[in-house]
Amino acid sequence: MGQIIGNVIVQKRGVVSLGLLKEHMPLNDGDIFQVELEDGKIILRPMKLIPAEQAWFWTREWQDGEKEAEKDIASGRVKSFDNVDDLLEDLDK
Repeated sequence: MGQIIGNVIVQKRGVVSLGLLKEHMPLNDGDIFQVELEDGKIILRPMKLIPAEQAWFWTREWQDGEKEAEKDIASGRVKSFDNVDDLLEDLDK
């Protein structure tokens, strides 16, 4: 079970104030939350909007590739070249 930090009250028109969260996490006016219902619980997940033309970067497939690349870099499974000719020569090997 998660940390209980207080209670909120549903006000007129279904408005709920999350002001008590400001002591526990950074919140700003206009922040966006994804709302999920799970077994009678309401889960609010902080979200950030990204431009549509950058959405490809955040796909699971692309992020898996990023993680794999980070592992390769961390373990030294990378090469660098001073020029394109050296790169092409290495590819021909």
